[in-house]
Formats: sequence, structure tokens, C-alpha cells
Amino acid sequence: MQKRCAFLLTLLVVAMTLPCQAQQASEQEKNKAVARAFEEAMNQGKLEKYSDFHTPDFVAHSTGRDFTLAEDLAAAREERTAFPDMQGEIKHIVAEGDLVMVHWTMWGTNTQPGMGLPATGKPFRISGMTLFRFKDGKISEEWNVWNMLSVLKQLGLLPPDLGSLPQQKSASTPLR
Repeated sequence: MQKRCAFLLTLLVVAMTLPCQAQQASEQEKNKAVARAFEEAMNQGKLEKYSDFHTPDFVAHSTGRDFTLAEDLAAAREERTAFPDMQGEIKHIVAEGDLVMVHWTMWGTNTQPGMGLPATGKPFRISGMTLFRFKDGKISEEWNVWNMLSVLKQLGLLPPDLGSLPQQKSASTPLR
């Protein structure tokens, strides 16, 4: 009798947690789909859709300071100006709870001045990661990690002698 009660109790606990696990997995899949749709809109240069993917109180965390939605959109416009052909590809995407981590590769050609950079006519290719936090199906926070030093070197905007800094792969070599 005790074994049967223990078994039924275990079954009840499992049955009660399944809907929560299914709901959490479903929410994570929805968040991953939003992250993919946002990247697709960025690839197409559809910056007018930027706020569709973000909460009004969105914050982009960066070294030294945080950026509002308006400031982050302005930065995206600057990137698109400097690199009008910029494209990106999602390599990996992982979700846990309200977080989605995207490992991406981005490339483009610096044909216009923008982002404080002169036009160099040179291409770049870089890999990085973005961690998104979601609230109510929209991006509420993000953290980005990528190597701006590599981009500047690929664009020819760094002095030739960087001392003890490690050599980077050339722009024609994919950074995978």
C-alpha cells in the first residue's frame, strides 16, 4: 500500500510539473524565434522594425555605459551607413529561461563614413555573441561581445606595428 501511495504521489508530482516544463520550453522557442526574426530584419536593413522586437525600456549593456532603445537604434543606423551591405548569420542559438544566447558571424564592406570611421572600401568579417533577455516576448536587455580591434585592423585603420598584440586573420579568411 505504501509503495502504491508513493508511486501515485510521484506520478502526481510529475504530472503537475509537465505543463510548466512544456510552457517554459514553448516560451524559449518563441524567444529564439524573435531573436532570429530580429537578426533577419537587421540583415535586410529594416531598421523601422527595430522597436517591434524590443520593450520600450530596453537597455543595451556595454563596457562603460548602457544604451537606451533610441541610442541603440541610432548606433544600428550608423553601422548600416558605414557598412550598407552588412550581413549576418546565426551560427548557434541557445535558450534558457528568459535568456537567449546567439553566436553570430557578421561581414560587410566599409564604403561610407559612419561610426566615427572614414570610408576605407575594405571588407571585414567578425564573429561574436549576443545575450538577449526577454520580457513578454520582446528583447528587454542585451549584452554583446565581439572584437572591434579585429574590425579596425581589417579596415586598415590601425598602425602596422601593434607591439605585442596577437596577429589577427586576414579579412579574406573566415573567422570561424
